[in-house]
Amino acid sequence: MSKKILVACGTAIATATVVATKIKDLLRENKIKAEISQCKSFEVKGKVNYQKYDLIVSTTKVSGEVTEGETRTINGVPILNGIPYLTGMKKDILDQDILKILKGI
Repeated sequence: MSKKILVACGTAIATATVVATKIKDLLRENKIKAEISQCKSFEVKGKVNYQKYDLIVSTTKVSGEVTEGETRTINGVPILNGIPYLTGMKKDILDQDILKILKGI
């Protein structure tokens, strides 16, 4: 079964493309099938209202997100911070968090 991932940034151009590429590489290495879409951060709320996603990775705050402790969600879909894919700092942690969510661990 293929997973659905939404990658969001301010303009859905350069930053989201970099993050989406890193996620594709991670999933390929771990033999996980997924459909990855990109959008602007303000579009996330509308997209999750009409389509089921397993994960959202965003480089900025998402309109309508709920934060409880360190957990961010929107309509029950987990949101992870994609900045480590841009800076390289804590990239390994982000990789592991993505894999945990997609594998249901």
